[in-house]
Amino acid sequence: MNWYGFIIACGIILCVVLAYFTAKRRGIEGDVVIDIIIFCLPLAIIGARIYYVIFDLLDPNGQDWTFSKFIGIDDHGLQGLAIYGGLIGAVIGAVLLVLWKRRKKNPVDKRISFLQILDLGFTFIILGQAVGRWGNFANQEAYGAEITNPSMQFFPIGVFIESESSWHYATFFYESLWNTIGFGILLYLYLGKYKSFDGFNFFAYCIYYGIGRAWIEGLRTDSLWLVPPSAGFAGIRVSQLLSIILIFFGIGAMIFHIVRAKKAGKKTFIFVNRAKLCDDYYGYEKTKLAHPMPDIYRKKKTEDITVDENGVVIRANADGDTAADTASADTAGEKSVARGKSADKAVAAKKSVADDGGEVYEDKWDD
Repeated sequence: MNWYGFIIACGIILCVVLAYFTAKRRGIEGDVVIDIIIFCLPLAIIGARIYYVIFDLLDPNGQDWTFSKFIGIDDHGLQGLAIYGGLIGAVIGAVLLVLWKRRKKNPVDKRISFLQILDLGFTFIILGQAVGRWGNFANQEAYGAEITNPSMQFFPIGVFIESESSWHYATFFYESLWNTIGFGILLYLYLGKYKSFDGFNFFAYCIYYGIGRAWIEGLRTDSLWLVPPSAGFAGIRVSQLLSIILIFFGIGAMIFHIVRAKKAGKKTFIFVNRAKLCDDYYGYEKTKLAHPMPDIYRKKKTEDITVDENGVVIRANADGDTAADTASADTAGEKSVARGKSADKAVAAKKSVADDGGEVYEDKWDD
């Protein structure tokens, strides 16, 4: 059995199911989530495979590739998916989805912006990455340097690599743990009471994942070098460079939001209590128009019921009724009474006219 593919598939299914139900708590329709999956998931898998193959071809020690090996129908199955290629493919899918929805002119409740797609997607992509790293364990890859100290030769610090017949640092587990913690943070940012501008979760992902990947990648021994190590220089790997770019991109995007908010004369829309949200915060208007964030902490209303001595309900008020509602009801009642009195007066006037021998003209308009 190809455990690598099975574990990757389990990670994808888990993310899709959680994203579907979580999106509804942010006011995003289920149909929109299905559209995201249809556009982004296939391109993410294709991008991950293409990225892996390209950089393996650039590696002098890489394998000889054929088309059957590329699509995974040879004896070894589909082995080798690069995370950064998957991220690039997912972003391309998000772009295509937004363009398609603009062309279709979907109704308001079916619309979703490019940044909102990224927020939802990358909140759960990092969970898929955490699960997918165990596929590296099944393939006996993505490990670190050899552990020569016997006291450290145990999991989770190390993992025994059969092909090397030695213990190595379990870098796949380090990244899986890092990503799991990151998923908890991003999920809180997505559903918690403190809200931020559209795209914030995606930029937070870039910073968080970039920091962890840059550090863990330095511990691995099977990465592709961009600049090989030399005297006095530790070298830099391709994935480390991309991680550094992600970090600066995420930080730069947040600084850009702060600068734009100040130029617009509005407040910065970062970690704002949902109860205080209004159009004074820069970028809130776009979020509100596309997908208003429902109050998921709203308490259910309970009824205050009054009964008479026979147990018959004579009054039922909801806890959420306000003084304005009560006043409005009272006003409506007073108007109804006044309208009844006017009608009685009109009937009396007609009767008086008839008694005096005058003509009475009936009103033909229905109330």
